[in-house]
Amino acid sequence: MLADVKPRFGIVWRGDVGAERLGLTSNERLRPVFEALADVGATAEPVVYRDEIADDVRQRLAGFDGVLAWVDPVGRGETRAVFDRVLRDVGNAGVWIGSHPDVIDLIGTKDVLYDTRLLGWGSDVRRYERWADLVAEFPTVLETGPRVLKPRRGNGGIGVWKVELVGTGRVRVHQADVRDTATADVSLPEFLRRFEGSFGDGGRLIDQPFQPRIVEGLIRAYLVADRVVGFATQSAQTLLDTPGAAANVMGLPAAKTMFGPDADSFAVLRREVEGAWVPDMQRLLGVPTARLPALWDCDFLLGPPDDGGRDTYMLCEINASCITPYPVEAAPALARLAIASITT
Repeated sequence: MLADVKPRFGIVWRGDVGAERLGLTSNERLRPVFEALADVGATAEPVVYRDEIADDVRQRLAGFDGVLAWVDPVGRGETRAVFDRVLRDVGNAGVWIGSHPDVIDLIGTKDVLYDTRLLGWGSDVRRYERWADLVAEFPTVLETGPRVLKPRRGNGGIGVWKVELVGTGRVRVHQADVRDTATADVSLPEFLRRFEGSFGDGGRLIDQPFQPRIVEGLIRAYLVADRVVGFATQSAQTLLDTPGAAANVMGLPAAKTMFGPDADSFAVLRREVEGAWVPDMQRLLGVPTARLPALWDCDFLLGPPDDGGRDTYMLCEINASCITPYPVEAAPALARLAIASITT
């Protein structure tokens, strides 16, 4: 790269023709990223994506030094399958990809809960690769207590269910993406039948113990590569305002409250994430630091207190493909990483 030529980054998100015309004004949440890249001497251009223009986007992205993408696994009726092929092609041509789909496959799907279940953030996670396995094994696992079933890919609680026994062959189920306290009692065989078509094309289900301390909210740790750049909490309070609702909290509808990376209340969690859990995950899955996503997050629920009465934390999800909102510290750290990644 010539010294007097500014590095160029494509900033990608999913949108329609109207979003293409509006450009950045169609996604103001990403404005801090554009501004942070400008502050470090780079230029950034908006690139609006949808599958029908994948070839045009591929050509355009090939002309950048780097690409940062905010494209959910499921959105506007599309998956990321076509877009991931675009990113792989562009990456193979020498363009730096901030969150490479190969790495997202390793840490940004629910498989990571199973693959890292023995690490410090882990829990009694099961994985079902065939519907027959789910039917044979899940009823016995359910006898240990309420469980949460999750598809391998997804976002926004789509396809996530809390399941608990309420009688012989009967379960109470609760959808996370609805984000209310409504439940339904159904027969267990009837409930399991809805997953019969979920196992094709690499589909599988992850089964995790339900954490009753979800009523205390969720904690999200944001990272740029292997460094924590902030935290957020998401409360269940709007659900708890309904009398008797505490037993039926699943999805969390409240807005996130942001905190900086040095917030005292998360010092222990930060130390574990940076000093133990992420390095352990990297070693286990073979992901060097240079390959970690440019911006990603780990969602935690509070587990049972340990013998000393201290909080424990259970990983419930890693998001690596579309991280918004994010703390103010994230964009400058992301820009510095992006510049360093294309100049080394």
